[in-house]
Amino acid sequence: MSKLEKQHIIEFSRHVMDERIAEFEAQGKALQEGVANESKSSAGDKHETSRAMMNLEQEKLGRQLQELTLMKERFEKIDFGSSSGIVKMGSLIETNKGLFLLSVGLGKISIDGHDVLLLSKQSPLGGGLMGKSVGDKISINKIQYSIDEIL
Repeated sequence: MSKLEKQHIIEFSRHVMDERIAEFEAQGKALQEGVANESKSSAGDKHETSRAMMNLEQEKLGRQLQELTLMKERFEKIDFGSSSGIVKMGSLIETNKGLFLLSVGLGKISIDGHDVLLLSKQSPLGGGLMGKSVGDKISINKIQYSIDEIL
């Protein structure tokens, strides 16, 4: 791994979050249009139920959008620059089980043929990695992780 690759992972992660935000916004807009069109339809139980279902879906999308927006804001506040040899927020950790970016709980992204798991320090694995250094081993859910490199 190199710093350029870490920066590439960070930029790609931003791009993934931006795409997901745009997707949620588009879905929300489509639902709003659906509710508006449904309101124009004739009254009746079927139309009332349909409109209620669309409103529930809108609320769910709104919550997901809000959560993702807050996640992106937290991501932007992380200092990814300095590497002290000890795992901290912003560290890119290479282990025997793959690459992990300790940042926000975005999940797995695939970039240039490699999978990178973005995890928060609140997750069991993220919390277990915090404060560790190269050569340390941790066991989470009966899986042994060995830290090979920290960037």
